[in-house]
Amino acid sequence: MTKAEWLNIINSKINNLPGEKSHIEMIPYRLPSSSFKLKYDSAKLSAVMCLFFEKNNEMYGLLMERTDDGGKHSGQISFPGGKKDVTDANLKQTALRETDEEIGIENRLITVLGELTQVYIPVSNFLIQPFLGVIENGFNLKLSKKEVKSVFEFKLMDLLKPETKQIQSIKNHKGIVMKNIPCFMFDDKIVWGTTSLILNEIKKLCI
Repeated sequence: MTKAEWLNIINSKINNLPGEKSHIEMIPYRLPSSSFKLKYDSAKLSAVMCLFFEKNNEMYGLLMERTDDGGKHSGQISFPGGKKDVTDANLKQTALRETDEEIGIENRLITVLGELTQVYIPVSNFLIQPFLGVIENGFNLKLSKKEVKSVFEFKLMDLLKPETKQIQSIKNHKGIVMKNIPCFMFDDKIVWGTTSLILNEIKKLCI
């Protein structure tokens, strides 16, 4: 799928999102985000940027592996993003700022296509606003050593393959092995939890 083809699909669907129906397929051991609406007022606001780019006439996505800092999301695969700062005018600015800080992609190189469906994370009381963006050619990565262990790219067409969605046993931040967790597998990278929910909505937008 070329960039032009992908943009045509996304722009025709971005205002009619699959929403929580796409999330539910990937939720392990918890209720949908809307079940926690009473907690939204106390939730910490955050945002992530779901980045895609074209290479050799194919679309690719970017994901990062967080450092093992001992936190609740230590070592997990995620999109760049983080907590809303008091200096951020809005959550879109949060996502762009965090992307620059964590992986070094400047705001001017990103075209934000729109918002995806919010996700609430009970374990850390975060309400996440995902944004979908496309990167212009010629970008370079500069990783935050404190927050980012590595960055990897995946083919959009691999995300769309049925065999990429799997059920695995996964060890959480407490060292507890959780069984029968829905996830996406990109080579040896396991993408689960919030990131898999967001990825599944992107997948639904593309098919």
